[in-house]
Amino acid sequence: MSRTKKTRRITDIMPARKADKPFEQQKASPSKSRKPSRYELDLQAREEKKKRKHKGLPSGSRANEGLEQKKAVAKEVKDPRIGSRKKVPLMVEFVNQPEKGKTIKPVILEVEKPRLSPELELEQLENNECLNQLLDDLEAGKTLSAEDQKFVDECLDRVHELMTELGIEDEEDDSEALLRQFETMDINKFR
Repeated sequence: MSRTKKTRRITDIMPARKADKPFEQQKASPSKSRKPSRYELDLQAREEKKKRKHKGLPSGSRANEGLEQKKAVAKEVKDPRIGSRKKVPLMVEFVNQPEKGKTIKPVILEVEKPRLSPELELEQLENNECLNQLLDDLEAGKTLSAEDQKFVDECLDRVHELMTELGIEDEEDDSEALLRQFETMDINKFR
C-alpha cells in the first residue's frame, strides 16, 4: 500500500477556515464601533508584514526593463517629412528622346564671380579686345547684330557706372570750357 503525502491545501470537500480567508478591513460605521478581535488583529499584522517584506523591486526587474523600453520605442511617432513613398528610378530609362516628348533639361550651375575692385574692373573693360573691335565697327558705320549691340550697351553702361563711382569725369577737349573754368576759379583757395 502506497503512502500519500498530507497537504494543507483547501479542497472543495473541506470547509473554509477563518485563517484561510484574506483579511478585509471593515469599514467603520457610526452605529457600530466595536473593537477588532484578536484573530482580525493577527490577520492585519500578517498582511502588513508581507507588505514590509517585499520592499524591493519585483522579481525579474532586469529582464522586464528591456521589454518595456522596446515597447516604448515602437510607440514613437515617425516624422512624416522623413522618407518618401515616391519610387526613385535607379537607372536613367531614356536620354533625350524628343520624338516621344521626353527630354532632360541640362542643369545650369551658377558660379558666383569674384568681385573685383572698381579700378581693376574698369581697366579690364577698357582693355577688352572684343569690345574695342565692336566699338571700332560702330565708328566705321557698320551695323551690329542684336546680341553684339546688347553686349556693347551693357559694357558702356558698366564703364559709366564705374567712372561715376570712382569720381572720374569724361575728358573733353573743349578749350572754351577749360578757359571758363580757369576764369571762374578762385585763386585764393590754393594759398
